[in-house]
Amino acid sequence: MDDEVEILRELSVNRVFMTKDAEQAGVPRLRLVELARERALTHLTRGGWSTETPEDPVERHLLRTIAITRRHAHRSGATAHSAILLRGLPLVDADLSRVHLVRGDVRTTRRGSDFTVWSPVGNLVPVEKPPRIEVPVPCAPVAVSLVHAGLVGTPNTALVAADAAVARQLVTPAEIAVATAEVSRGVKGIGAVRRALSTVDGRHESPGETLTRQVCTDLGYELEPQVWVGPWRVDFLITGTRVILEFDGAAKYDDRGDLVAEKRREDDLRRRGYVVVRLMWSDLRHPRRVRGLIEAALRVAVA
Repeated sequence: MDDEVEILRELSVNRVFMTKDAEQAGVPRLRLVELARERALTHLTRGGWSTETPEDPVERHLLRTIAITRRHAHRSGATAHSAILLRGLPLVDADLSRVHLVRGDVRTTRRGSDFTVWSPVGNLVPVEKPPRIEVPVPCAPVAVSLVHAGLVGTPNTALVAADAAVARQLVTPAEIAVATAEVSRGVKGIGAVRRALSTVDGRHESPGETLTRQVCTDLGYELEPQVWVGPWRVDFLITGTRVILEFDGAAKYDDRGDLVAEKRREDDLRRRGYVVVRLMWSDLRHPRRVRGLIEAALRVAVA
């Protein structure tokens, strides 16, 4: 078994090999099924396999995207959240059970058990991201992928990835605006996606910061991101006030020293006359709670 798996590993491109490749190397399909049952291989999709075991749904989706794209060689490339993950951009609110592709120039659409092929967008773009993706995988242009991600996910799916893409200079707000304008108004959800993408700001440093800004904007607050207060850079300052908003994601303090340093930072901000509001993921899911925290801070700040 070890020799067979090593042969299949050497056949792999971007950690994926196809049934036809294995059969040409002398490993028949029925043997692949046996190896998968023995957990020596992972079956990704029809005709697509890997010698690796995906660590999580994100990794499984990446490998499945590579496999399905290879199956549609020279005809299609990844789009929507499939292309977002290939580019290493952050992802929220996405159904990872389905891979999304787009035609290059063939004017047909198709839907399979685990993939959807969108109508053509013209030129596809090769994407590589060593060491996980060493051989380029065709994708829709970044702006198009972002719009599609918003349509199959939520407007926040598009916005979070777009903020990161602009920050990394993979796309410009102008290119995103063109891509949204090219989608017909009759397409379900495009209005909300267009509104979300019109607020793209590459200064946000995490999905949590992007969504903090979005929630607060919907509540009517104007935020200034990445503001220096003395020697400290804070996530947001509510415009025209002395209220600071900080997004506090999962445990970001690795040890007691980090916690003490953050407390000293916050104490210094308060001595300078600022009120600090910390928001977590659970807060962002409850805008009324966010409003309550901000309004309480505003009252203290003007007292």
